[in-house]
Amino acid sequence: MKDTNQAYWSEYTNLQFVKHKLISEYLKGWFPKLGFWSGRILYIDTHAGRGKHIGGQEGSPLIALKTFLNHSSRDRILSRSEVRFIFIECDESNAEQLRKEVQALGMLPKGVACDIHTQNAFELLKNLADRFETTNSKMAPCFMFIDPYGFKIPCELLSRIKAYSRSELLITFIWRELDMAMQYENRSPEMTKTLDMVFGGREWEGISKIPDFDARAERAIQLLKTKIGAKWATYVRMLGDNRMTRYFLLHLSDHEAGRDLMKEVIWKCRPDGGYYARKRDDPKQQYLIEPTPDLIPLRNWLFEKLSQKPHTWEELTEMLREEIWLEKHLWRVLNEQKDAKDIEPSNFSGRYSQRANPTFTLVKP
Repeated sequence: MKDTNQAYWSEYTNLQFVKHKLISEYLKGWFPKLGFWSGRILYIDTHAGRGKHIGGQEGSPLIALKTFLNHSSRDRILSRSEVRFIFIECDESNAEQLRKEVQALGMLPKGVACDIHTQNAFELLKNLADRFETTNSKMAPCFMFIDPYGFKIPCELLSRIKAYSRSELLITFIWRELDMAMQYENRSPEMTKTLDMVFGGREWEGISKIPDFDARAERAIQLLKTKIGAKWATYVRMLGDNRMTRYFLLHLSDHEAGRDLMKEVIWKCRPDGGYYARKRDDPKQQYLIEPTPDLIPLRNWLFEKLSQKPHTWEELTEMLREEIWLEKHLWRVLNEQKDAKDIEPSNFSGRYSQRANPTFTLVKP
């Protein structure tokens, strides 16, 4: 098979920069969370590419591998777990270049393995799923990055893989083309079949009737989350030159810790609070002064919750997991509104703190 998007390697925009930063920052937290106890962990890149862009910027396989090799907890993790990297690339010339890039890193530490496969990624994953079902076995905890050149994501296959592993998926979900295909009334039978494959059935037909672009996108993400079988879906909108959503970088996880970590990482990549990245931004630009996020929507959310009944800190943080904000944002808003005499904390002993788990009540005017 041949690389169907060779032009991709000649450019490196802010979208690739944000994608790679997000992968690196997430893995910094994911490796120790799993590696300290599991005995074996996997990183799988389904469309690994050639390792570097023409301009020298590293691709996702090298970023993932070097994130672990340079991790401050690397040796502690390796004392308890094997770490295996599986890079899959269908184009032989790309795969060979990737092998050279990995070899240039030198001998890998004991306990670290890196396998590079030259074949269709989804055929390889299907064989794995078949093996799991035949042997009634499980795959080691896995972080899988699914970054195909097009929008053909096999929903049913990913659901099977997820059922046989403690896995987290990061998917490049090409939305614009999918949305256009759903909206097109005279689509071919082949395109209809593709949409069925991506969404695991015909439920996408209901989504196509939603008039608002963003509402359709949100419903499509929730459908994909449900079909694949994940509890949490966290995403960044990747915007094209026209500021319309080009694709989503979609993280699927079953675990609260995974949801919380991805939210932390997204805020680190976008400290002004925008769950989006723009192609036209300069990837070399750094934040000299960290932007301040707009927390007015969070304040309104807090008032809405407290207008129903008082809530403890723990109750509020549990509800906050469904939203985009972090605990530190909520604590800041709580204290600002406490100082403004809009809310009142009670039912805590000792020092006022998060650990004391105070109950917050809305002060009526």
